[in-house]
Amino acid sequence: MNRLFFTLAFALCLFSGKAQTIHSEVIDGGGSGPYKAVMTDDAGLPGFTIYRPANLQAASQVEGALPIVLFGNGGCYRSSYPYAKFLTEVASHGYVAMAVGVWRNEQDPDEAKIWEQDDEKSSLKTNDAKSLVNTALKWIGQENKKPQSNYYQTVNTDNVAAVGYSCGGVQALVMGTLGDKRIKTVVGMNTGIFKEEGPLSGMIRKADLQKLTTPIIYMVGGEADDAAPNGRDDFRVINHVPVVLATYPSVGHLATYQDYQGGAFAQMATAWLDYQLKGDKRYENLFRYSDKGNDFKGWEITQKGFGKPLVMRLYNQALPNDEIVKTNDIGEVVNYEKVTDPTLTVCLPDADKATGTAVIVCPGGALISLSWQSEFQDIARWLNARGIAAIGLKYRLRAGFPDMSKVDTTKGMPRRITITEFADIKDANANPSVLKGGDPEIDNALNDAAEAMKIVKAHAKEWGIDEHKIGYMGYSAGGGVVVNATVKATPELMPAFLCTLYGPALDDVKVPAGAPKLFIGVHADHPSVAAGCLALFMEWKKAGVDAEVHVYGDKTGGLFGGTGPTADKNTPNGSWQEAFYSWLVANELINN
Repeated sequence: MNRLFFTLAFALCLFSGKAQTIHSEVIDGGGSGPYKAVMTDDAGLPGFTIYRPANLQAASQVEGALPIVLFGNGGCYRSSYPYAKFLTEVASHGYVAMAVGVWRNEQDPDEAKIWEQDDEKSSLKTNDAKSLVNTALKWIGQENKKPQSNYYQTVNTDNVAAVGYSCGGVQALVMGTLGDKRIKTVVGMNTGIFKEEGPLSGMIRKADLQKLTTPIIYMVGGEADDAAPNGRDDFRVINHVPVVLATYPSVGHLATYQDYQGGAFAQMATAWLDYQLKGDKRYENLFRYSDKGNDFKGWEITQKGFGKPLVMRLYNQALPNDEIVKTNDIGEVVNYEKVTDPTLTVCLPDADKATGTAVIVCPGGALISLSWQSEFQDIARWLNARGIAAIGLKYRLRAGFPDMSKVDTTKGMPRRITITEFADIKDANANPSVLKGGDPEIDNALNDAAEAMKIVKAHAKEWGIDEHKIGYMGYSAGGGVVVNATVKATPELMPAFLCTLYGPALDDVKVPAGAPKLFIGVHADHPSVAAGCLALFMEWKKAGVDAEVHVYGDKTGGLFGGTGPTADKNTPNGSWQEAFYSWLVANELINN
């Protein structure tokens, strides 16, 4: 009886030339977007469920022709019902989502799993992504041209996203590798390709990711998401198109798809679709610079490929280099050791954001390593989002801790003091060298900082930088490097401003003529360093140069780096950046 009804309905659709909705259901009030959405199916497109604004004409009048989302289900089942909340939410923001699967199939394993067999109702082998794409887009493209159709002149079949969850996410990845110019982005949710041969290797292999032609986002959970390692590894190997990794550590593989209106994953996916398919600039800072604001708390965002930074040697000749590069599981550089051939990494903001201000950033690491990720990459994104150029200096390092056999015992060993003893320091050098003949490796780092300033000034016009608004920022030992590079700077290489973060001087300080304004951030419970920073502040003030110091309390926790996932603006890990930015504006070092 049901088969006869379906056959008659399908024949009527063909005869009339009009799309015929068979079922319709409202989920979660139709979503939170401006266009209340419905879940439907149509006699003309068996084997698919459609999530769309209930009033397509009204939505398209506001939005223009609506983008299309092609969706693959978890387990590669022929049912999208477990993701109905998520898809309804997306549709309510002005999308037509076409999901593989018949109406409300409850995922009977014997009936619903389709990635290894034909879909009986549509005669479409659904692990054949090309056929899947063409079937859906051909049908809705025809409907878009029929005056009698609900879809008449409401959709854009050349503006399509391939989206999928778990096994369906692998289907989305396959769609993205077809070279189909209609597909403008891929969204892989709790998914990724196995590093070794796996159950889905017949659909796609890791090497096939090089065929991707569009920006892509991976949305994964935390340790409880068994697909997250695959997604993170995909992110690591993709280097030819823009790629974002959005991690929501508090959830597992099931994520939030069955939460009310799809929860956090629906919000993130919709933001990405708005950014990629609608050009919505509201989300540019989120995806390009990891600037989550208040709307995407709980997420960790990293990205690459949106404009590769320029990397250049500091000196013309290549110096001997046995440096050690340490990376994390997604291929990001975490830190460097044993650097002997210094470089600059130039990260410029988009031209329409650029303020002309630039910061040369020196990460810390006790002069034996550079904390590159937390003390350059993170802050570079934050600076770029505010129109400030970020230039990372990978300066020369020691091969290890100094040879203590060369200690000048007549000087004695510097003692560790507390912030309350800072008055005992005769100058701002909190850790004076005790080596005989000074410390040539510190001199190397200072020379590298001066050379970096020289290069940035020389390229200022080319890079859209105001040569009168180039400053230094340093963390820990890197703070000491930029402080002393400033103290020893010639007038033509004097920075426009100086920022040191828990970085006291590395040598005696005599504030030079023409010294720039100074910003300091430090924790009170950082022995010697906090006292040295206070002494540095006092040296600047005694010289009659403006300085500002932020001393954070003992209970606020450890060192603070860039703007990584733990950076909350209500803690020192996040609040110092806003204070620094306000200081730049107040001192007319940036155009607000």
